[in-house]
Amino acid sequence: MQQTTRKDPGMGPLPEAGTTFEPAEDATFASLPAEFDHQMLAERRRARIKEKVTVWAVRLGALGAFLWGWWYVSSNQVLDPALISAPGDVARTFINQLSDSTFWTDVGSTFSGAMVGLVIGSAAGILAGVIFARVPVLHTAASPFLTLMNSLPRPALAPIFILWFGLGFGPKALVAISVVFFVLMTNTMSAIKGLDHDISQLAKSLGMTRRQRFFKIEFPAALPSIVGGLRLGAVYSVLGAVVSEMVGAYTGLGQRLVVMTNNFLVADTFAILLAMGILSMFLDLVISGLQRLVIRSHR
Repeated sequence: MQQTTRKDPGMGPLPEAGTTFEPAEDATFASLPAEFDHQMLAERRRARIKEKVTVWAVRLGALGAFLWGWWYVSSNQVLDPALISAPGDVARTFINQLSDSTFWTDVGSTFSGAMVGLVIGSAAGILAGVIFARVPVLHTAASPFLTLMNSLPRPALAPIFILWFGLGFGPKALVAISVVFFVLMTNTMSAIKGLDHDISQLAKSLGMTRRQRFFKIEFPAALPSIVGGLRLGAVYSVLGAVVSEMVGAYTGLGQRLVVMTNNFLVADTFAILLAMGILSMFLDLVISGLQRLVIRSHR
């Protein structure tokens, strides 16, 4: 029996068996998304580089303008050079202090007091913030007392701590703790209370216990804000330690600052202030690195 094949009169001849097709157009269209992604990445890279260059140009320009203005006022005696010194004198004095062993003793004393205040104050502040956020009645009851204690000026607390614990390490650490505690407590409470209500309701509907909700949802969500509060706490810890040293201490940058100021050594005074600023910037740089790691892990 002979088999017949129908042929559509509108169609051309059928391809022979074994004929291969080259998907040229499909390959072209498939390569477009890759090229587009490559262009987008290149644009973002150029934008980041441009932003960094602009930021550093503004920083260096502002610093250069400030130093030039300071030099001009001092060299032309617009103000008495004995009262404002000069950038060159401050730089030389700062470099000379780096070879002074007593300077490093004072730096170590201030840094240790600030670090103890930062660690203990942060731990106590975070713990208190968690407790007050999870027990609103307790926070409402303690709120007037917390406000009263937080409103006390830290320089007023320093003489009391010195009277109780002497001129040693204790007072500077306690003043730093009193400053850092309230910063971290406030940040922690705000971060936990600011959790999305829908997320909390979803966790409850899934049958999660309070312990599970805290360790799996609430605390991880609040962690970036808590670490951000640590940056502010690091600066305030140095401030608290220096304030206590200025009131009374055997060693420390604050006590060194008082001695230099009382002897009208203006260049030395500015050199010590520069050292304090560098110390605070160092702590802020370390904690900002930690903050970037925490934010990256939560993305």
